[in-house]
Amino acid sequence: MKSRDIPPARMTAGEISRNFGQWQDVALSGPVIVTHHGRPRVVMISAEHYAAAGFEEGPVGYDNDSALQTAETARSAILGHMNEAFVALDPDLRITAVNAVFEDLKGASASQLVGAAWNEVFNAPAQALIGEQFRRVLRTGETLEFESESTVQPGRSFGVRVFPYPGGVAALFVNRTEERDLRARLDRAAALEAALAVLPDLATARLNIRGVLAGMDADFLRLTGFSEPELRDCRLSDIVRPAERRGLTMAVERALQGEAPSRLPVTLLVKDGAERTVELSLATIRRDGIPDGVLVAFAA
Repeated sequence: MKSRDIPPARMTAGEISRNFGQWQDVALSGPVIVTHHGRPRVVMISAEHYAAAGFEEGPVGYDNDSALQTAETARSAILGHMNEAFVALDPDLRITAVNAVFEDLKGASASQLVGAAWNEVFNAPAQALIGEQFRRVLRTGETLEFESESTVQPGRSFGVRVFPYPGGVAALFVNRTEERDLRARLDRAAALEAALAVLPDLATARLNIRGVLAGMDADFLRLTGFSEPELRDCRLSDIVRPAERRGLTMAVERALQGEAPSRLPVTLLVKDGAERTVELSLATIRRDGIPDGVLVAFAA
């Protein structure tokens, strides 16, 4: 078997960083595909295979034209299956290639985009930021990553990776809107949690998908008088006055179905047989958009 017929090895960027020397040896006998979040990002090959693929002048081992055609076909196949929007430009920042994702992003076909100047494709705000990064990569040969608000699709945010590319420079655009919004929601949730923590007579508990107590804060334990081991695996309705259990059970079930948050008064049966009337609110906890539990807040 020829070395170039050996199936490519695959590993994550973290693995190749930790064991670069080992994977460098592997690349001598076959290509090494480096993945990021499971998707191929770069390929490490030996100098011999690099030359054989047609990136260096002169035939090395087999027909150079055939190697170039194979390399171009492989490159087109990779670009066609990428989730990122791809654009390549020459040193004058004129577009030389795009993929289908970039066509969708711009709402124009490759035939309309190829040959156009960068400043004809994106408006002034994007030119100032991204155009300068293209020129910097052309000058230094380094790879740059940054985030930019979309000027094509308002309200969206993109992660941009600019890197050297044969014949000039190229960039990948990844939609980071959901990540940005998630970070914002997490920041707001952290601030809300900090604010609620200093409010008196407010306690919280978490129910799992079966409606069983799965998490309790210190205020909830003080409110009920029980310890966490005593309440673990109990249903919230177990410590509510019997006449109110059906109404609470139905409210929990609605929350587990993903319905809107609700509130209702209940009487807790706290430790030593005492009763304590509180008002509680229930809200659905979701994981990947699917109901995964219920957050319960208690106000005495």
